[in-house]
Amino acid sequence: MQISHVNQDFSLDHIIPFFQPIVDLTNDTVWRYECLARLLDFDQPSFVPSEFLFLVERRHSVSQLTQTIFSRSAHYFRNINVAWSVNVSLEDMLDPQIPLFLSAQLLHYPNPQRVSMEITVKNALENLSVFKEFADFCKSVNIGITLDHFDLSSSELEQILDLPVDAIKVSGKVMQGIEDNTTLTRALGYLFEQARKRNIVLIAEHIEQSSILESMKNLGFRYAQGFYLSEPKSNLE
Repeated sequence: MQISHVNQDFSLDHIIPFFQPIVDLTNDTVWRYECLARLLDFDQPSFVPSEFLFLVERRHSVSQLTQTIFSRSAHYFRNINVAWSVNVSLEDMLDPQIPLFLSAQLLHYPNPQRVSMEITVKNALENLSVFKEFADFCKSVNIGITLDHFDLSSSELEQILDLPVDAIKVSGKVMQGIEDNTTLTRALGYLFEQARKRNIVLIAEHIEQSSILESMKNLGFRYAQGFYLSEPKSNLE
C-alpha cells in the first residue's frame, strides 16, 4: 500500500529512528549504529524512506527530516556510550541551517566524537566543494564522515581516497564472485593498503547471507553491516 493512501496528514512527528548495527567481526560486538528514518503510521508496518521521501521533498522538508532524525538519535544515545551515525543528503550540505543546527545540538553533547555523518559517494562527488566545506565543518565540531555506497569497480577510486573521510562502506553485493575477478581482487588489495595509510576504516555493507559474510571476513574486512547480521530496529534490545 502506498504511503500516500494511508497518511494524508503526513507529519515529521511520525518519523522515528531505527537503529542498524555495524558489527566488529573480530569479536561479534556492535561497533556503531546507523540511525535510519522510518515512518510509523497507525497500525501499518513502518515505512522506509523510499516509500515516503517524495512527500518530504514535495514539502521541501528534507533538512527538517534530517534534523528530526539527528535530534531524536542524539537524545536516544546521549547517555549510552556507543557510536552512531545519521545520513546526510546533498541538499542538507547545501542548507546553511544544518551546520547551525548541528553546532547547537553538539554544544553540550557528551563525547561528540561518537557521532558521524553518512554521505553517499555520489553526493560527495557531485559537488566536491560543498562536500569539503561540510567535511571541514564536521572536523571543527569533532564529528566523523563516512562515505556510503562505494562501488569497488569505481573509476574514481583515487579521488575518493583523497576525500577527508573517516570510513568507507563497500557494497557486499559487488564482492560476489570477487575471487574469480582478478581486477576486483587487485582493486580491493589496493583499497585496503591505501585505507591503512590514510587511517580510513573499511566497512562491508549489504551483508544479506552467510556466504557473503564469510567472503567479507576472508577478504579482510573487520566491520560489516546488513540484514543477515541485524535488521534495523526501533531500540537496542
